[in-house]
Amino acid sequence: MVGDPCLRRRFLGVIAQGGAALGAACLGVDCAGGPSGPIAAGNVSAVAEGTLSAVAGEAVAIGRDAQGLYAMTLICTHEGCDIGSQGSVSEEAVICNCHGSRFDANGNVVSGPARSPLQHFAVTLDSAGAITIDASTDVAETVRTAVPAT
Repeated sequence: MVGDPCLRRRFLGVIAQGGAALGAACLGVDCAGGPSGPIAAGNVSAVAEGTLSAVAGEAVAIGRDAQGLYAMTLICTHEGCDIGSQGSVSEEAVICNCHGSRFDANGNVVSGPARSPLQHFAVTLDSAGAITIDASTDVAETVRTAVPAT
């Protein structure tokens, strides 16, 4: 949706870099540098219950609560800043240092200027416990991937 300020900002960035045709065809988060596709996020044995952390080198976070594993974008819904590199992520809060937006550990807005929550992504586990985040598949904020008992 072109009215979304985050997408508009990304579109204008592509245009400014001389990519008018690409910019016109590429308004989605995937094209603008946000997370997309499968992302390896380590092993479930390294993700303790009650934690939330950024995945190294990616604009996503992996968390675990009593219901299981979940993942969400770290692209701020206010102006598209990468909170992983321009903010902080912890089990208490996700804070964007660009303009001060604060989110809770489930990605809900605590204080603006952001008005929309962080998007959640599908998470899968293989038989060895390897975590894969599918940043191309959006899920509801309540969706969790069960962690098998060890």
